[in-house]
Amino acid sequence: MQPSQFGGAPPPGMAQGPPGMPGMPPAGPLGSQMQMRPPGMGIPGAAGMGPPPAGFGTPTPGSAGQMGLGGMGSMGPPSRQAMSGRIDPTQIPRPSAVQQSQEVQVFETRVNGAHVTPPSSISRFVVRDRGNASPRLLRSSLNTVPATTDMLNNSGMQFALAVQPLALPDPDDDPVVVVDLGELGPVRCARCKGYMNPYMRWTDGGKAFACNFCGHTNSCPDVYFCYLGPDNRRRDMYERAELSCGTYEVVATKEYFARPAMPVIHVFLMDVGHAAVASGATAATCQCIEQVLDALQGGDNTLVGIVTFDSNVHFYNVTKDQTQPQMMVMADVADVYAPMSSQLLAKLSDCRGQLAELLSSIPTMFAAAQGPESCAAAAIEACVELLKPTGGKLHAFVASLPNHGSKALKMRDGSATNIGDKEKQQALLAQDNTYYTLASQAADYNVCIDVFLLPQAYIDVATFSSLTNTTGGSLYHYLPFNPLMDQDQLLNDLKWNVSRPQGLEAILRVRCSAGIDVESYVGSFYKPPTSPTDLYLAAIDCDKALVAKLVMTEKLSPNSEVYLQCALLYTTTDGARRIRISTLALPVSDQMGAVFKGADLDTQLASLTRQVAVTLPGGMTGAGKELILARITGILSAYRKYCATSSSSVQLILPEALKLLPLYSLALQKSPLLRPDVRIDERSLWIATMVSASCPRTLGLLHPRLFAVHQLIAAGSMPPAGHLPEQLVLSSEVLDQGGVYLLDNGADLLIYMDQEANDKLVQDVFGMPNMEALLRAPQPLPVIQQDNPASRLLFELLTALRLSRCAFMRLRVAKKGDPYYPLFVNMMVEDRSTAGMSYVEYLCHVHRQIQDKMS
Repeated sequence: MQPSQFGGAPPPGMAQGPPGMPGMPPAGPLGSQMQMRPPGMGIPGAAGMGPPPAGFGTPTPGSAGQMGLGGMGSMGPPSRQAMSGRIDPTQIPRPSAVQQSQEVQVFETRVNGAHVTPPSSISRFVVRDRGNASPRLLRSSLNTVPATTDMLNNSGMQFALAVQPLALPDPDDDPVVVVDLGELGPVRCARCKGYMNPYMRWTDGGKAFACNFCGHTNSCPDVYFCYLGPDNRRRDMYERAELSCGTYEVVATKEYFARPAMPVIHVFLMDVGHAAVASGATAATCQCIEQVLDALQGGDNTLVGIVTFDSNVHFYNVTKDQTQPQMMVMADVADVYAPMSSQLLAKLSDCRGQLAELLSSIPTMFAAAQGPESCAAAAIEACVELLKPTGGKLHAFVASLPNHGSKALKMRDGSATNIGDKEKQQALLAQDNTYYTLASQAADYNVCIDVFLLPQAYIDVATFSSLTNTTGGSLYHYLPFNPLMDQDQLLNDLKWNVSRPQGLEAILRVRCSAGIDVESYVGSFYKPPTSPTDLYLAAIDCDKALVAKLVMTEKLSPNSEVYLQCALLYTTTDGARRIRISTLALPVSDQMGAVFKGADLDTQLASLTRQVAVTLPGGMTGAGKELILARITGILSAYRKYCATSSSSVQLILPEALKLLPLYSLALQKSPLLRPDVRIDERSLWIATMVSASCPRTLGLLHPRLFAVHQLIAAGSMPPAGHLPEQLVLSSEVLDQGGVYLLDNGADLLIYMDQEANDKLVQDVFGMPNMEALLRAPQPLPVIQQDNPASRLLFELLTALRLSRCAFMRLRVAKKGDPYYPLFVNMMVEDRSTAGMSYVEYLCHVHRQIQDKMS
């Protein structure tokens, strides 16, 4: 499989349609309802509760939407389970319950001058910019804003804005127009500095405009003047993107340059210590870097530096006139310094051959490396010093815990069984605060740090994550690193990292109209103490998103609109300085029903997940679960109180827009963020990932996709037009005897084969003679494409899933007795497990909490 397949934007058919729930009886125009058991009846099998009564679990004939709760999900291995006496699966809201439409939805951001609620971020849609920004770029948790602070508080919902300023568009989306106003530069409000947008109100025959953010009246520059039409709009409105589009880019003028635009610079820092060489990490890293050199952006001006480390730091001077690169060794790793960057950064266009030769020789040069010392932290600090004069990107490949030199770390085991939850959560905090200090210095000098961790054991992800989260970098973790299984993913991760759409030395700010303000941000950025409003990003890419928490500061007028604007000043990889401006206008209402109707599940979950993630380090997992339950209980009880007062108390009422909230909340509680059996490094990785994850990535990580491979093989071909096969419910009840299943959790691909699978299927898929041979095969077990239709279909599906995620995602075999088997079982979110209740049990639990709250 060619790695280059996975370096581009996902195709139009990359994601599934919006979640839904056929067969769910409506509760009026806004919600859905499920009839639950009478109050006081406990969950069958729960602690302290008696057995269910005879016949419990059988739906009453003729009862619309009634749910019986007998016989919850299995705690054992996946197996076929009888569905008799269980609830009708169509009565429970699930993402996979919707029959996927074969048509791509065309989404217009405004219709008849009004904001339109966007489709789910994981659905297939094409954006037409009609004055509001694409929901890929800006997505509000509330598409109808409550008029008062009391209304917002009573709703129980967060008011937040998900911002992904460089998000990948669909190929058929309206393009972002680049506006060049010459020496005039961007047109802005003189008071609040808001940028020109379609909602500025023009007055005085076009000689002035009133700012839609602060109300200030500004004089129109003479060179920008245009007469108004009978509708009091400029006659050139549709000729100028800034007057008609929700998103546009404007070429920055000299006052937006603190210095000349920085060139594209990449420094590759490689671990050549004994552990890295012995595991194959050094050789794999060198091969991957050599293969991505041609994918580096920046053209002929791109500069590249190579640095290695073991117990010392080694710099390499590569020039086109030298036959052999010069090595400079920094032996004093306690007092870090760096040679002059002009000597160590080679022009890629001049030295491509010399760089390739150096990379091929490094594994041989250090083949005899001995000793456990690793000065990884000192090496990273030295590379930051190297890049301070220019800025740039540092890609650090680390295979063992830094235990030598500056910022050395100690081994700590938060996964031990003899310590309490509080001690485990303390291990989620950075061990050394000087890492954050180093990251802050790097961000000040526009140095972005990416960290690729290739260990065989614990490596303290929590401490390394402070480097990436502060500088806008990415964190990758391959445990245990095995070149046979992981090199393809390492190559694809690195290639996508350097070739994806991205910006350098960026500054971001979100502005709000009167009555709304930004309280805080959560994401990967640096916020210096001297800047109360601006976020600094040494680099920002198309995968990074942040969430701005909004607060209401005054009462708003019903039937008016509020305005949110994100401005991103950045340097493109071609050296152009631009400002990307995205504006969103949202209606205001004093009706609680309208507020719930416009709730956005994706942004609500992104905000909730981040809130849980940032409170975990040093906190308690139990507190995180209580936070989730309290949030959804508050939202659903508010909906019942203000929008469904006439409904029966035995009915669980779910707002139509938030009907999947309980399912995703349960999935969040069963995720590695909160699951009790998770290694501390894995939990730290999830925290770092969730803090900057986009809405579709958040939903993908929380709720995996499950596909029946044997059904695909029986069909003989993939679905037409680039569509994916039908997704299955995440429950062991849907697993057939003798079936083969592929699970995609956004990070890994797991393939599971039932023990009753016939020999031909085992041979076609795995190349093994029978299931017994497969079970005896040692892990890691590579899955190699075979020369038969079944194997080809499997790999077609793998390719489609990887393209849809813009990630390679390693393929792992989950077979009984191996480490990946419990992982597969844990991802059956709807089953009862050690991580928590089954989905139906959780719905009952939530319903009981709502009844208690209402009483």
